[in-house]
Amino acid sequence: MRRFAVSFLAAVIAAACLATGALAKGRGVELSSTPYGTNAGDPWNTEMLLIDGTPEMLAQAKPGIIIRSDKTGFTQDFAAKPTEKPGVYTVEVVFPDKGFWTYEAYDGVTDRSYEFPVVYIDGPATAPVSPSVPTAGNTDAFPVWPFIGGGIAFLLLVAGAALALRQRRPGLQH
Repeated sequence: MRRFAVSFLAAVIAAACLATGALAKGRGVELSSTPYGTNAGDPWNTEMLLIDGTPEMLAQAKPGIIIRSDKTGFTQDFAAKPTEKPGVYTVEVVFPDKGFWTYEAYDGVTDRSYEFPVVYIDGPATAPVSPSVPTAGNTDAFPVWPFIGGGIAFLLLVAGAALALRQRRPGLQH
């Protein structure tokens, strides 16, 4: 039984280490802002930083952002424009209607796209809006899966350690 507990504990530690490595694989594109708080018809201006690639590849990149309406399926592509800084681009995105939208950035080098959390775009502002606490329906999602996975791994680690410590060693029994 002790061998099982030690093996289980080693497997949990290995899984936690491998999961952390997988989560550490960053995106190839970083955005300087999210569209949270943007109203339909208003521009969302953001910078895109391309992380992967050689300087030659980045010089030929044609990145951008694609938006997609969850309600209608309408899709629109917004091309990014290079800035003076290598690997940094600006893009202006306009969501045409209110509702839930998905958006993804593509690097224009590797043909990979990077999806971001669904965002709720409100209708055009007609009167000053008082600040309020965001609700789950109209915010960018916080990436909770790494914390949930880490919490589960931690609980399994603690359970394995408790099980291993609970085993009695031979010669200590009365």
